[in-house]
Amino acid sequence: MIGVVCLFTFGSLAYRMFGVAVAFPAVWVSAFLVSAAVLVFGYWLLRRIRPVRAPGTAVSLVAVAWGLFAATGLALFANVALDAILAKAAGPQASDLWGAAVSGPVDEEILKLAGIVLIAVAFPYAVRGPVDGFIIGALVGLGFQVMENLFMAVQEVTGHGGLGGVEVVVQSAIARVLITGWGTHWALSALTGTAVGLIAAKGWRPPPRTVSAALLLVALALGMHSFINLPILQGTGATGFKALVNFVIVMTLYFTLRRAYLRRFRDALVLAGEESGMDRDASLAQARRSGRRRALRQASTADRAALGTEQERLVGEAESRAFERAAHTGG
Repeated sequence: MIGVVCLFTFGSLAYRMFGVAVAFPAVWVSAFLVSAAVLVFGYWLLRRIRPVRAPGTAVSLVAVAWGLFAATGLALFANVALDAILAKAAGPQASDLWGAAVSGPVDEEILKLAGIVLIAVAFPYAVRGPVDGFIIGALVGLGFQVMENLFMAVQEVTGHGGLGGVEVVVQSAIARVLITGWGTHWALSALTGTAVGLIAAKGWRPPPRTVSAALLLVALALGMHSFINLPILQGTGATGFKALVNFVIVMTLYFTLRRAYLRRFRDALVLAGEESGMDRDASLAQARRSGRRRALRQASTADRAALGTEQERLVGEAESRAFERAAHTGG
């Protein structure tokens, strides 16, 4: 299902952009290259911040693809429809003023959330807790953010009759990536992804307290998205300030999740290491990427492959125990 939706929406997006690419090839190429660079860097960074080891390549690419194509393509239709409903209910002026603060949060966050849920069901081993949900959600949001930035950069030029060219694309990238990009789609989807991770950690049969926490995170993401789009404190600097507020909120959540996860993981790693005859310090060294790389460098060439396999087994077992402990204790 995920693949079918992504293919359909990819075709829709390509159709929308084809005319622009033909009419303004330099603009299109420059916007595409900037977007590709942001996507590659963001993909590396978000996978890198998962504690202990990065999520699998397959699930990471699927998450980015959902954001790039499915969520973005469907949101283009959904936003138009909801804006039309708002215009009919409250009038065109109200729709123009408040539409972005209403349709964007509702349509876009729900569509991204739907993708995170589908990914969690399709890749159950990849989303076993809130840390996993945070990273997968952030990757979905990254894909959406990159595609939205691509569209907006091109529209900055076409909206002015083709004037400005490549320099306008660069200015748009500076504003939407370096100034306001810190607290927009990737961050908002990290919140909803955490909500999905909370539910998945309980075997999709969570107690009321977990449901309440998940709903609160989704509501927070919707509110933060609306906060960014509100017709107050407009302008690049003001929007950058609002994005910074969102960034602080999301990173506070991240470090809270990371600390709790690493505490459980290290306890499980020591136990798994003891069962394999490994002392405590050597076991704890496996919790860090640098520690595992150092151990591999110090091993002989003949033993390196076997050690790498043992490291993967030990880390995988410790992660499974940590997730099981979290599921049973709620910690």
